Amino acid sequence: MRTLARAVAFATLLVLAGCSASGSSGDSGVVTEEMAPAADGGGVESDGTVGVVGADTAVADEDRQVVVTGSVSLQVVDPVASAQDVAELVEAVGGVVSERVEQTAREGIDGSAYLVVRIPADEVSATLEQLGRLGTVVDTSLMSTEVTAQARDLDARIRALEISVARLEDLLGRSGTIADVVEAEQVLTDRQSQLESLQSQRTDLADQVDMSTIRLDLWTEAAVPDEPPTGFLAGLETGWKALVATLRGALALLGVLLPWLVFGALVTAVVVAIRRAVVRRRPTRAVVPPDDLHPSPPAPGPTPGAPSPGASPTPTPGPTTTLPPPAPPTP
Repeated sequence: MRTLARAVAFATLLVLAGCSASGSSGDSGVVTEEMAPAADGGGVESDGTVGVVGADTAVADEDRQVVVTGSVSLQVVDPVASAQDVAELVEAVGGVVSERVEQTAREGIDGSAYLVVRIPADEVSATLEQLGRLGTVVDTSLMSTEVTAQARDLDARIRALEISVARLEDLLGRSGTIADVVEAEQVLTDRQSQLESLQSQRTDLADQVDMSTIRLDLWTEAAVPDEPPTGFLAGLETGWKALVATLRGALALLGVLLPWLVFGALVTAVVVAIRRAVVRRRPTRAVVPPDDLHPSPPAPGPTPGAPSPGASPTPTPGPTTTLPPPAPPTP
């Protein structure tokens, strides 16, 4: 009996897990009739399932959910002061400033300001009208994105997962064996993780619908960007600017390298001076020609006084006889 009870409990757990998986699948987009009643916005088919909620259902105007985003360029006298006025105006209608960047005017640089504000969706038109009183509106861009079907789909999937989690918690309380408890806890943890993820997506989507995001650029009259020039003169101007920028870069590089060049020249001059001083103090030594250091043996030749081969012998002179000088003739 105990074995049969375990088998029945395990089979029940698998059936419930399978139903929950089919009801929470984000790719199929279908839920069972038991988990998502027809009152939630979807029609029940003959096979017991419903299609994607909101896909083929006419949505009333009051149930539409729209995300509004946009940007506004505003020409003002003092961008920094106007940015403070914009922040106060947004906060007065229940909005918030999520980003704010300001640049004070100084020599050669015009003042400007950039803001990202979140305004209640039903206050966008009135707020934009009041912004026109702070200066001259140069450009306005608004974009509306309908997310009704996405919101309804998230709601249906969240309800299905909530039912699945509740049933798994009830089954976990009735499980008797350790194996059943462990398996039920694993399935329950997975379902709770999916549920929290979907709830976070739904909260973020609801925040985008309730609060519209508007980006504001505040410029002075001198800083409003003009239309870019075209034609030959534009190309000439671009080339001249490129040449000037290149020369400035070369001069900047020369300025960086000049101290190093001077330092290298000084080090070289010091080394040369020291080397010359050392050479002058070194004693002068006699330079011996290489031939005197290593005399070469005499070339073989005839011995002095010996007759050369093939020559006739030279007669040896005999004793020399000294004769008296001849007498002068007698007169």
